[in-house]
This record gives sequence, C-alpha cells and structure tokens, in this order.
Amino acid sequence: MAARAAVQKIDPALFPLLLYKRILRLHYGLPAPARLMGDSYVKDEFRRHKSVPREQALVFLNEWTQYCTMLSKQLTGRGISKGVIGKDFDHTDLDKFSEEQLSQLLELKEEAELDQRRLRGETVEVKKESEV
Repeated sequence: MAARAAVQKIDPALFPLLLYKRILRLHYGLPAPARLMGDSYVKDEFRRHKSVPREQALVFLNEWTQYCTMLSKQLTGRGISKGVIGKDFDHTDLDKFSEEQLSQLLELKEEAELDQRRLRGETVEVKKESEV
C-alpha cells in the first residue's frame, strides 16, 4: 500500500529525469567499456529528445522504460550468472527504423566493435571527423 502511495505522489513531468537517472545507476553494473559507451549514448539520446512532440516522447520513454526493466532483471544475481546482458534485435524491427536511426545504430555497432578490439589489446585507428 505504501509503495502505491509513493508512486502516486511522483510528478509525471519528472518521470523522464527519474528514468534517466535510474538507467545511469544501472550502468554501474556493466563492464567499464560498456558503461562508458552506454552512459554517453543515454545522455545523448535524452538530450536529443528533450523537445520532441508528445507522441514521439511517449514512444521514446516507453522504449527506455523497457530497456531499464530488462537491464534491471539482467543485473540481478540470477541474470548475471547467465552471463547475458542486452538482447538481440528482431530483424523485423529494423524495417521500422528511419535512415537516421539506422545510421545511429551502425555508429553504435562500430563503437562497440572498437571497444572489443581495444579490450583484446589490438591497436585501433580512430577516424577523424573530417574523414567521416
């Protein structure tokens, strides 16, 4: 009963900020490279969506809420023991992405691959902004 009362007292306008903070807190449970990449990605995404139309904001918040819930479950003792963090994309979802989203996804993939190479001790050449 007390939990329900606490939930009802939260100002809906504060929900994006609370979600943002919760996600960043959950990232403490990730390996260091994933945490750094994830934190910068979350910060950038929330910054980009500060002033979007209400419909788009609802979709955005719903997706990040699902991510938060999934990550929270995966970082529990049972989830960590399975060694799985994240989930694979359903390829049908990719058809729904805009060109900008696909480009952003490709950048994220490339950054993750660079981090993996760095962890293995490989030398990595970083492209300059003018080369991109």
